[in-house]
Order: sequence, then C-alpha cells, then structure tokens
Amino acid sequence: MDNKTAVTSSDTQTSSVSHPGPAPSEQEIATRAYEIFLSRGATDGADLDDWLQAERELTAKMNETPKARSTTA
Repeated sequence: MDNKTAVTSSDTQTSSVSHPGPAPSEQEIATRAYEIFLSRGATDGADLDDWLQAERELTAKMNETPKARSTTA
C-alpha cells in the first residue's frame, strides 16, 4: 500500500510540472494570487491555495482558443 502512495505522489509531482500549452509567468501568478488574497479579506493561511488557484485560472485563460475568447468577451 505504501508503494501505491509513493507512485501517486510521484505522478502528481510530474503532472503538475509538465502541462501543455503556454504557462503564465511567476509575476502574473503572484499578481493574481494577491488579488485572490485580497478578495478573501486578506486573511492569512491560504497562500498556497491562492497561488494554485491563480495558476489554474491563468493557465486556463491562456489555453483558451481564440474563438472561445472572442465569444466570451
């Protein structure tokens, strides 16, 4: 059972590092994470959650097709 946990952990690390398409810069992620932090009332303790949410949002936005972007704008 421990082997399965180790494999899952390894797979998670690998998949989070390599993702298809363009990736946002650290500065873009930091800026968005700060906006999320402020929108939560600037309470401490969720910095990693804010960072990961910002990364997901920006990556998804960057990977939208141009057609999808024009219809939502």
